[in-house]
Amino acid sequence: MATQRKHKRRERRQNGRLFHLYIILSTLLILGAVVAGSVVFFKAHTFEVEGNQRYSRETLLEASGIRDGENLLTIPRREIEKRMEAELPYLKQVTIHLWPPERVIITVEETIPAAALESEGALWYIDSSGKLLERVERNEGYPAVAGLTLLAPSEGTFLAVSEEEELKAKGLRGLLAALEERELLDRVQSIDLTSGSSVSMGYDNRLTVKMGLNDDFDYDLKMLQAAEEQYIQDNWSDSDTGTLDMTKRDGEAVLSRD
Repeated sequence: MATQRKHKRRERRQNGRLFHLYIILSTLLILGAVVAGSVVFFKAHTFEVEGNQRYSRETLLEASGIRDGENLLTIPRREIEKRMEAELPYLKQVTIHLWPPERVIITVEETIPAAALESEGALWYIDSSGKLLERVERNEGYPAVAGLTLLAPSEGTFLAVSEEEELKAKGLRGLLAALEERELLDRVQSIDLTSGSSVSMGYDNRLTVKMGLNDDFDYDLKMLQAAEEQYIQDNWSDSDTGTLDMTKRDGEAVLSRD
């Protein structure tokens, strides 16, 4: 009887091992079938491009490097997004969506020039984040920036300056972002960073606005708009010019007419 019970236990253990082996093999076969099916069926055939204005659909598809018939599961989306943003300067953000069984959707957000920066005889369009968009021969009406010397500038890179000028570069980025947010860029003619502690901005062809490089520029622009709406519009003639100085240590904004 004891021998018979041992034999039955041995059979149960063997059957259990065979069952587990069967489960493992079945799982592997199913996974293999899924992978094989993905390789065969998940192919890129339908391409869509959204959000583009400056760059054509063909240019963006070519820059992505994704080819018709490429396996969706092997497409390195993040790598492609970063490469496209670096190679095409006017791309602010690229997002690639892969929709099995065959759709590839490339969504782009483009940037625009916020200013024209002159450095060592070269003129560069930059956006509000400080990205160098392209080198141009002449400025087509964007705020002219003076007082920065770029280091090894090239399209698609960001403002690179010496350590001594880093505060000025930071101030420029902050001011451009605030102007863009308040939709005031088209009213600015010039931005002078020659001083190491302040920025001088030509505004509306009539006002010189002085601000500190470490200022809260959104607050400064709010003060500028208040001065314009509450005093200049009612008390200045169309030919009057002047200065709004917000660099005083006590924080007072001083408006003077020339």
